[in-house]
Amino acid sequence: MQSIIAKFIIYLLILVSSNLFSSEEDLPVIGDSSSSVISIASEYNLGRLYMAQLRRTLPEYIDPVSQDYSEHLVYRLSEFSELTDRRLEIALIDEKSVNAFAAPGGIIGINAGLIFHAETEGQFASVLSHELAHLSQRHFARRMQRQKDRSLANSLMILGSIALAGATSNPNALLVGQQAITQQNLSFSRGDEQEADRIGFKNMVSAGFDPKSTSYMFEKLQSLSRLSGSNELEFLRSHPLTKNRIADAQSRAQGFENKNYRNSLDYYLVRNRTIVHFSEIPRQAVTIFQKELTDSSDEREKLEARYGLALAYSRDNKHSQALNSMRQALEMDSENLMLQIGLLELHIEAENYFEAEALASSLLSTNPYNYPISMLYNRVLMNKGDYKLGEKILKDLTLKRPKDPQIWYWLAEVQGLDKNLIGLHLSRAEYFFLTGSYETSIKHLRMALDLTGNNFQLTEAIHNKIERSHKSIEALKSFS
Repeated sequence: MQSIIAKFIIYLLILVSSNLFSSEEDLPVIGDSSSSVISIASEYNLGRLYMAQLRRTLPEYIDPVSQDYSEHLVYRLSEFSELTDRRLEIALIDEKSVNAFAAPGGIIGINAGLIFHAETEGQFASVLSHELAHLSQRHFARRMQRQKDRSLANSLMILGSIALAGATSNPNALLVGQQAITQQNLSFSRGDEQEADRIGFKNMVSAGFDPKSTSYMFEKLQSLSRLSGSNELEFLRSHPLTKNRIADAQSRAQGFENKNYRNSLDYYLVRNRTIVHFSEIPRQAVTIFQKELTDSSDEREKLEARYGLALAYSRDNKHSQALNSMRQALEMDSENLMLQIGLLELHIEAENYFEAEALASSLLSTNPYNYPISMLYNRVLMNKGDYKLGEKILKDLTLKRPKDPQIWYWLAEVQGLDKNLIGLHLSRAEYFFLTGSYETSIKHLRMALDLTGNNFQLTEAIHNKIERSHKSIEALKSFS
């Protein structure tokens, strides 16, 4: 075990000395209480490395609709937070267990199971607000600052414990940090957790959510704990639910006047997507939403049930019923963009490409650069063979979302179909870099380099990307 820790200290020394953090950014200052031990710039760069290893290690929940919703909610909550650096990245994890986590550098991880289990948008927001509070209060840096031994090696070791499990496939190393991939704030102090609860609550309420959401979420977690033990409750292993936390949450919620708190329709639509996703067989989801439709007491509940039923029918290859159910939902709220996107999804699944193309073009013209619409439109264009337009749409999207590996993946696909070999290799290289496969990224960059000819500007850009990957490889090499 000591040898593994020593290796990781070496890794982090390489991380700093290899200039992975650019010379223009402040490096950690150890032992100076005013410096918060590690600079925000250094935290941000560590977060990028961590995110790549996270994507390499854990299954992502690849759903542009849910990704887009979650990002907008996190950004909204961040506006009411004390965050000064709002360069956030949100990773959705394809796990049914309840969990969310924050990592240095603005990384927020969300298990799809949290959406599945949180019964209201406020409950979901209460967990996200708590994680944002860990970031805004810089609990990671403060945890380092509290260490009695503030030597460089000790501080870097603490820093690296977050990324350890994701940074290596070494099974011995995984013993050190098995939970670190998704539970990196496991060792936050009780005071840190209390502060995150207090500040997260304040920010959640400021964002317009029900003050009782936190206590309701705690009750939900307690119920799940009784029913399923630890199987569904990764969140509680890193955020122990003590009696004091529950009592404090209930106490804070008192004294607020009842009013119309934020509880958007879109959350329930996204939640219904997870219900379909986690259903073992499509018919199971169909039965769930048929019952919800029968039991619905108002128009909004009917709309939510019809949306879920439409997705469930589509997954069960009952495309006519799916389209009929989605159109009924749209009749109830024709302006809802998520419902319109839902209709586009169903047309694609039913292979109604003529209708899908017309709808996608119309939606994108009124919602330029929209993430889910752009990704769905590209699917239609690829089927049609209009690779030039598909490439343009995805290239435009990379300007808005340069760190999204899924965009680079599909951009490479469409470029390959269009025989754009340089573009294919460059896009694949970016995809593999963002997902932590640095050697493969370099391989594609070298293939692109062989095709550049006398384009010196492009050649220089490719060499810079190769150097970027080499620096990351050097940082991880000590674990091989």
